[in-house]
Amino acid sequence: MPRRPRESTDDQSVNSGNKPRVRFIFEPDRTSPNGITYSWLIHETYNGKEKAATATRAFWLPFAYRHSGNHSEGELRDLAQQSIWQMEAQIQHLREEFDLGMARSGSTELVGTPDTENLPAEASVALVQLVTVSAPAADLLDEFIDAL
Repeated sequence: MPRRPRESTDDQSVNSGNKPRVRFIFEPDRTSPNGITYSWLIHETYNGKEKAATATRAFWLPFAYRHSGNHSEGELRDLAQQSIWQMEAQIQHLREEFDLGMARSGSTELVGTPDTENLPAEASVALVQLVTVSAPAADLLDEFIDAL
């Protein structure tokens, strides 16, 4: 069973220069999807720890800031928009790096686009794209998500 991340709150071990620190220890099995990912990031890429931290912030920073209660609704919306832009840039990078178009046969399928012209002005519309993922890839993604 993979280990869960631990957060240390021991003030002596996490304080440096009077700034409180968060210690995050994550020790996945090297052969697991998480282990392969983090091993590659840390040992095979430039600035891998920062890349991992950037990805985490893109996913979760707006939620963490909202939970802190110290930020206005406008600030939270700006953070959420910045996160979306970061994730969209990564999606584009994946498409280019792995030669994936917007709707490549067998890998993605646009299921439906709402007719936005006939919706009331106050309606908030989300365009949904379902991604069909092969069973092995789905298992890897599920295992990766479970560890989060």
